[in-house]
Amino acid sequence: MQAINAKVLTALEKVMVISTTDLQGNITYVNELFCKLTGYTQEELLGQPHSVVRHPSVPKSTYKQMWDTIKQGEIWTGVIPNVGKGGGLYVVDTTVQPLFDEQGNIVEYISIRRVINDLMSDFEALEFSKEQFDEHYDR
Repeated sequence: MQAINAKVLTALEKVMVISTTDLQGNITYVNELFCKLTGYTQEELLGQPHSVVRHPSVPKSTYKQMWDTIKQGEIWTGVIPNVGKGGGLYVVDTTVQPLFDEQGNIVEYISIRRVINDLMSDFEALEFSKEQFDEHYDR
């Protein structure tokens, strides 16, 4: 089981943008893909507030909803535009969830994101999938 877990983690690290923060939202870990995507080094990011990549157009209410959700011990998901060090825009399908200690206390948060810039540029495929989704759930 250990070998499978290691393989899964290695695969995730290659395709998902992963970070962890302390309870105040300060970055405690970023993977290589996060650094490559944003243009920041690990040293520049560690200890910084995660809002360093926040795009100014995202309403504060989005982040309030996220914080309210994860502070309750629940998982939050959303699609969010972010901005890298050089001003480059990237859009991510984001999942944020709390991590717990043995007593069930929240000790930090993990964010796992998939960059979906490719979907943004392929509007026809995105619209087709949405139509299929709507058709399925409208039954």
